[in-house]
Amino acid sequence: MKLVGTEQPIHDARGKATGRLRFACDKQLQGMACLAMVFSTIPHGYVTSIDTSEAMKVEGVYGIFHTFNTPDYRFNHYRTQFRAAQNLPDEESVFQRYVRFIGDRVAAVAAKDEITARKAAALVKVEYSPLPYATTFDEALAGKNCVDGKSPVVDDCRMEVGTAAEDEEEGVVVTVHNELSRLHHAAMEPHACIADYDPDADELTIQSPNQAVFGIRTVISDMMHMPYNRVRVIKTTMGGSFGGKQEWMLEPVCAVVAKELKRPVKLVYDRAETMRSTYCRAAMRGDMRGVFRKDGTLLRVDLDVLLDAGAYIGNSLDYVRAPFGKFFRCYRVPHATLHSRVVSTNTTPSGAFRSWGVAEYYMFMEHLLNKAAELLSIDPVEIRVKNVLLPGDIDIKMKLPVENTRTRECLLRGAEHFHWVEKQKEDEAFNAANRRFKRGTAVACAGHTNTYYTRFNDFAGVEARMCDDGTVQANASIHDHGCGTVQAFKMILSEELELPTDLIRLEEADTAHTPYDYGCFSSRSVFVLGRAVQECGKNLRRAIIASAAEMLHVPGEQLYLKEGTVRRRGHEETSLTYAEVSQWTILNLRRELFADARYHNSTNPVVTGTYFAQVEVDTWTGLTRVIDYLALHDVGQAINPAMCIGQIQGAVQMGCGAALTEQFTFSPDGRSLTSLSKYHLLNAPDLPDIKVELVQDGPSQEGPFGAKSVGEIAMAPVAAAVSGAVNKALGSDLQVIPMDPDRILEMLSKREEK
Repeated sequence: MKLVGTEQPIHDARGKATGRLRFACDKQLQGMACLAMVFSTIPHGYVTSIDTSEAMKVEGVYGIFHTFNTPDYRFNHYRTQFRAAQNLPDEESVFQRYVRFIGDRVAAVAAKDEITARKAAALVKVEYSPLPYATTFDEALAGKNCVDGKSPVVDDCRMEVGTAAEDEEEGVVVTVHNELSRLHHAAMEPHACIADYDPDADELTIQSPNQAVFGIRTVISDMMHMPYNRVRVIKTTMGGSFGGKQEWMLEPVCAVVAKELKRPVKLVYDRAETMRSTYCRAAMRGDMRGVFRKDGTLLRVDLDVLLDAGAYIGNSLDYVRAPFGKFFRCYRVPHATLHSRVVSTNTTPSGAFRSWGVAEYYMFMEHLLNKAAELLSIDPVEIRVKNVLLPGDIDIKMKLPVENTRTRECLLRGAEHFHWVEKQKEDEAFNAANRRFKRGTAVACAGHTNTYYTRFNDFAGVEARMCDDGTVQANASIHDHGCGTVQAFKMILSEELELPTDLIRLEEADTAHTPYDYGCFSSRSVFVLGRAVQECGKNLRRAIIASAAEMLHVPGEQLYLKEGTVRRRGHEETSLTYAEVSQWTILNLRRELFADARYHNSTNPVVTGTYFAQVEVDTWTGLTRVIDYLALHDVGQAINPAMCIGQIQGAVQMGCGAALTEQFTFSPDGRSLTSLSKYHLLNAPDLPDIKVELVQDGPSQEGPFGAKSVGEIAMAPVAAAVSGAVNKALGSDLQVIPMDPDRILEMLSKREEK
């Protein structure tokens, strides 16, 4: 390979560096109105009246829209496919009469600019009829916010995979408890959307940074009873998502107001609105029970978990069930059960977050393995080596081969490169010599997927055509989060076509122009859509050679591509440029050089991450510092190693924050945090040099050039590794994440009192 495996800058690096690139919030359309929202100021109740008289007096206001003057458009903010494939209840209105949290949508003001819209929004007077509310697990379980006839538990699910081993009842039982806080996505770009309605053509165009243009089209079309081909959704440049832009909060509002006003509208949330009124990672608490043989072999796990969905159920039923299957993506778990329950509180809705619950579930699993290792006097690396999946094993839940998994290799190589044995001894000596500072080292693993398969029959489509100058235009429904997916796909095409990436045009998803695609979920982009890009490149290469063969009157088998030309084996003096072949094809065959590909995968190999972390805890302040970190990833084949490493390093930073500092909290009256000044992110200078090793000797059968996924798995083991290191440093069993200074000092104080 000439280009795949080399390090390339992302496709829009220049525009971002110069500031010329426009995000959705930067775009301006002729006659555009700016929107400002009026949000609920109570956590639960009914809107009884809305007085807009003073707000309408503000010069430059075009209209104010709310539940009493617009149709009751209803939708489900989680739905990402057409209703037959994802039949979810329409539990929300665009403008709520029944409000369920502080920050719920009540009205939208449209004005000549954002300042005017916000000024008028502040003058809208809303009266409510309050209802009892719940902000915690215990209040919800007590039914404090339940309407008559409803259960406080909105979902109660039991699942079982595998069968009991003969000696399961004789095993050593280990139990752990964990409580995990809500998290804010903290993407640099807040939420934004533009909508434009053409009343003459009855066409609605939506532009937003999102992860599923066809999902948005489905929701908006169904909600507004418009044909799908009359709703166009364009994915704009995205400044980060981490799962925060795959559910629809702004798009329905903009669609309705644009149609009512018959002019383009733009809605941009500020940071406070993004935190309070979109969605966050769910709070969870639960208990895991594990059964082990005395040699450390895992026989069984049982997880009992409770999830807080927040104000709307959204994705919570899927979110609490899906990660259960990921246990079988890393470890050889012969028998496992899940008991999950979901409650709904009057807080910001919970929703998708990077790894989609896998990071949370591996907190339980890795905590269990650490405790079992201590109880059985087995090294933490050794107990994992004993239980990880090996090449040739089967994922017993998906009933698929794990293929050439390299988790064991990552553990052994990581232990050597991280100086695992030496660090254990150094930590012990350091802790004996220091009263104030304590050090600990830990390891964690996790597994994930590369595709929806087997849950859905995943597929992707790509089209490409050669211009008459020999350059290439390709269409694929790409949803680049800002991490370089577009560039990776250009590299795949470039490899197949022997053409520089700057001669390939490949833009992002647009329902009017790009083929149908599920969107950027389940780490499927490179594995599924990238493979379709590769197949399309192969087909276009065949088309080029077939035309050149007719042009030269030689068999196609004698021709090959090299550096943007068609060559003939044994006759190296014969060389046709792509432009010459393209122009001859147009003039003589009366067609353009075109190819497409529709690819559907039938495998889903294991992809894993193995992380080693060393921390230092200040027992006087409770502050924890990560002082060394090594991440190893079984990626199959890195298309763009720099992109993979950047993904992993960013995920480590996020996961360290989740483990040590970040928690999205609510006051007793239901008010959330609305500022990053009180939501404690870890910044890059707070962390050491995050070393990354890409293990590439276990290529997948179907991914392009053997590639596997990296986006979600990069997040999955981080918090487990860091929190494990904190517990090791303190000789503790802290169970609440994050392990912030208050919790550490409280634990130390209680321990001293005993």
